[in-house]
Amino acid sequence: MGATINIDTGGTFTDGFFTRDEDQASVKVDTTPHDLTECLARCVDEGASTLGFPDTQTLLRDTDVFRFSSTIGTNTLIQQRGPRVGLLVDKGAANTLYGQGESSLYEFVLRKDLVAEIKDATDGAEVRDAVRRLLVGGARLLVVSFDGSDTDPSRERSVKQIVLQDYPRHYLGSVPCLLASEVTPRPGAERRTATAVLNAYLHPEMVKTLYKADEDMRANGYAHPLLVSQSSGALARVAKTTAISTYNSGPSAGVYGAARLAARYGLEHVATMDIGGTSTDVALVSGGGVPTDVAPSVHSIPVALPMVHVDNVGGGGGSLVRRTTQGYSAGPDSAGAVPGPACYGLGGTQPTVTDADVVLGYIDPDNFLGGRRRLDLARARDAIGTIAGGGQLEDAAYQVHSALAQLAADRVAASVRDVGGDPATFALIAFGGGGGLYAADVARLCGIPRVYHFRDSSVFSAVGLSTIGLGHVYEVQVMDSVLEDVEQLIHRARLDVAGEGHDPDQLRFTLELDDPARRETLGGDPVDAARPILADAVAGSVARLHTVVPTPVPELAPIPPGSAGKASSASRTIRHELGAVEAPVFQRSQLSPGTKVAGPAVVEASDTTILIPGDAEMAIDELGTAVMEVS
Repeated sequence: MGATINIDTGGTFTDGFFTRDEDQASVKVDTTPHDLTECLARCVDEGASTLGFPDTQTLLRDTDVFRFSSTIGTNTLIQQRGPRVGLLVDKGAANTLYGQGESSLYEFVLRKDLVAEIKDATDGAEVRDAVRRLLVGGARLLVVSFDGSDTDPSRERSVKQIVLQDYPRHYLGSVPCLLASEVTPRPGAERRTATAVLNAYLHPEMVKTLYKADEDMRANGYAHPLLVSQSSGALARVAKTTAISTYNSGPSAGVYGAARLAARYGLEHVATMDIGGTSTDVALVSGGGVPTDVAPSVHSIPVALPMVHVDNVGGGGGSLVRRTTQGYSAGPDSAGAVPGPACYGLGGTQPTVTDADVVLGYIDPDNFLGGRRRLDLARARDAIGTIAGGGQLEDAAYQVHSALAQLAADRVAASVRDVGGDPATFALIAFGGGGGLYAADVARLCGIPRVYHFRDSSVFSAVGLSTIGLGHVYEVQVMDSVLEDVEQLIHRARLDVAGEGHDPDQLRFTLELDDPARRETLGGDPVDAARPILADAVAGSVARLHTVVPTPVPELAPIPPGSAGKASSASRTIRHELGAVEAPVFQRSQLSPGTKVAGPAVVEASDTTILIPGDAEMAIDELGTAVMEVS
């Protein structure tokens, strides 16, 4: 098998995990918000160099699969950076958007003055007046969502045809017009409208990034389509991807990796925590299964598409911090990669969580990212000083650190509580660039006794991405023709896989009716196998077809016993709730299996740092995993 490239782009860093036969490499580069394809290209360049390829083109020509995931959509919603969306709905639906009471879309991703009601979708004059008003009001793209279009989309299509006549695609002033019936086949006007509006809100950024990335990689020698990770756990080429289906795709990939390793370690109940530069993402894994929600909510807004269940909160290493009447807060807005935290020295002056961690001694300013970047301690102190008031600078920094720990712990605890779980029976799998710095604090606050911090945990969503096979998830509303509809989906799946450069005869099919627990494998002839399952289908419900092409999964290679020493190479002063302490500093690459490190201590890797408090002890196992027992 050739190489695989697995890249996850976050708000602050872009992570890569590369494989070629038995060789594996992980890399981390700065995200470039002005052009996300630039950091993608840099990540590929770094991966080629780390794996020993002579140049990037040689790597791309040798690559069988290129997978991409991101938190672009998640961060766009958290920071509300999407475009102005214009919405056309039925007469009388503008306030509720087909729900009960005023729609929660308002004041979040939608303005009331950019919603127009349509009485007759075939009346060109009425439609043109409404479209003109929305565009004059500032709408940059349009969404059409009419009640009943799940079974009869003709009215939505009529409006789109009028828009395309007036603003054809070959004009610079063309207006994207997205239909709810094209985004989801499900019934329920409220969810369908919300799904279509959120999809439109994310659409321009994803189009700009994904199509250019696909074209750039092909121009450099990659022979197959770029595969985009979906929030459902599927993979699809860019042309078959909707923007909303990429929401949470990066965090979802991390959950797949965590589920695989939870099974490897025999962990029955696991909470996963991914702390990046902009957000903290939390999920629960039980019995080795990835949690899927077929009727999820995005920022408390119900949507109509299946998603891996991940809870997000705006808070990470790059989050801006403020002093409040209750203490300090972190996020949801972020300094991002540019200008980044004040300590980056790129023009940022506002204090961030990373600045606080530098002041506390948790992050070595001379050895950030394995020494590839030097941080400015003086700038970090100046930034934290702007919110310290008359108090001690270190006290303010510790309270900032504690604010993010509490934010993450509240999310983890709420997730465990929502499923009626006992935190004492859970393990915490921490990853992301900030996972190691906060895992012990979060576990202690939640009452979780053990933390797992895997090798390559800083790029763990990219690692998890490498475990996902090529596949799609298709949905169809159950009606009299459902068997024929499923047959058409099976045919479509074969065409899609062939278009993505893989053998459709390798496809495996499973079919479920509404509830993910009611999933059946379609062996033999998948159409014949679907008949008895669909015989029990309830009209108006949803049949969901999962397809996958099995692909090899990279294995974690054990570390040879006694391959490295334990002695700490240095020590430095770190600060915690009891004041300052001189703590030993260990290099993770020098810790061999069986090594135990008692806190307080710091363990540094080339792309992350693990903080071991005084009431915790960490051990390295045969796979190089850091397992921490927390009091």
